[in-house]
Amino acid sequence: MTFEEKIVDKNLTLYCSSNLKLFADEFKSYFYKNINKIKNFLDITEPIELVIALTDKKEEADFVYGQSSFSGYFNDKGAFAYIQLNGKKTKEYMFKGLMHEIIHHLYKYYVYGEEKERITWVDEGLAQLLSGQKDSLQEKQAFKNFVKENLKEDSDINLNELNHNDRSFGNQNGYNLSYIAIRYLHDKLKSKEFLKLLQDEKRLKSVGKGILKEINIYYNFETANVIDNVVKKSR
Repeated sequence: MTFEEKIVDKNLTLYCSSNLKLFADEFKSYFYKNINKIKNFLDITEPIELVIALTDKKEEADFVYGQSSFSGYFNDKGAFAYIQLNGKKTKEYMFKGLMHEIIHHLYKYYVYGEEKERITWVDEGLAQLLSGQKDSLQEKQAFKNFVKENLKEDSDINLNELNHNDRSFGNQNGYNLSYIAIRYLHDKLKSKEFLKLLQDEKRLKSVGKGILKEINIYYNFETANVIDNVVKKSR
């Protein structure tokens, strides 16, 4: 990718197309407004160095899915994104999408461990939790309703089997199921215990095998289904 603009501020370096200079400046302010809360949550005390690169040239962005006006990824340097300002996505949506990719980077390289195998459901669930993408579900009842909508027939899924290899993660409801699992664990565990779990590859894989079924039972869906069947048979 080629970039006409470069912004250097402390340990943050932004590269962007000329058309995205204002967007990059605005995102820089958004980043500084939110990054300390994320670092505190993940117990990152050391300085972080990030490179963020933004392009509006779709021909240079081979990571774009379909006709999306925003698509991003992360690597060992930071976050990269394709941004179409006149697309359907709002600026706030894209800011949160960029933070999502930055959280992937922070989790892998400052918390989880670069040498460990990536567990997609953990990574994606955490990125959604901390980026603000699911802020509308902060209230317990809103989250409970979200769980009911997304766990109708998916409680037997082994989350460890969901990944990005064939780009079907979203089509398999992977993002929602990942968020549900991480949010449930976050709400259930104390902060230190939750963070310790996020660093334990073996435990996370064990949890991923049956966490959705546990959540299903916790919210009494299986009991409700049994009652429904009994009622139907009694008619």
